[in-house]
Amino acid sequence: MQAVALVTEAGRTVASVANEMGVHENTMYKWVTAANKRGGNAFPGKGNHQPLSTEEQLRRRITELEKENDFLKKVSAYFAKNRP
Repeated sequence: MQAVALVTEAGRTVASVANEMGVHENTMYKWVTAANKRGGNAFPGKGNHQPLSTEEQLRRRITELEKENDFLKKVSAYFAKNRP
């Protein structure tokens, strides 16, 4: 939040603050954008993450299930070919 404040309140450039903080400019731009959208809730810290939307939860679950399915296909193909 201090780095974002240097840009938004002190009027410094994103490039100068990013360079001073040792982060990439794109990261600094993302931080400023997040702070503008969510204010004090932009950086919740450990244990206070923003809750995932239902859609995001479902997408993650689909990805997890697809990985499990691929693994099971590989295992069943392995055992099918090594059958006496």
